[in-house]
Amino acid sequence: MKKNYMELSRYINSYFPDTVGKVSGSVDRPPEMWIIISQVTSLLQICGMAFIVFGDSLLETFGLNPANTPKWLNSAKENKMGVFFALFFLNNYANSHLATGAFEVVYNGRTVFSKLEMGRMPNVDEVLKGMEAVRREYAQAQATVNVAA
Repeated sequence: MKKNYMELSRYINSYFPDTVGKVSGSVDRPPEMWIIISQVTSLLQICGMAFIVFGDSLLETFGLNPANTPKWLNSAKENKMGVFFALFFLNNYANSHLATGAFEVVYNGRTVFSKLEMGRMPNVDEVLKGMEAVRREYAQAQATVNVAA
């Protein structure tokens, strides 16, 4: 996305020289809930991998008797590959919600293009035409204010 932003920024600056240094972009932060879920699933995946690799010796390290483990833990020991894939896909699912897919172009407070609304990336002509329309509206509003004054 950063490459797309940089390329679009260059086009905007070349087409509208007065915007040089005024074009900026930022990352659209995902919802806090998904950030936390992603961190928890990452931790579960790491712990699960350690359990798969070290098994009973890991339990003994923490002072637990492998013969006294809960039923669900014994099931996990018997199905290590199932646990591995479940944790892997769970973590991937959580991480997929961290990418918002946003690529919003805003000029003078007005949205020129929204990838979230359109479902696709903009082409340069769309953005430049949208900016021209906003610039015209702004110029007309300024002219109206000057006439009224």
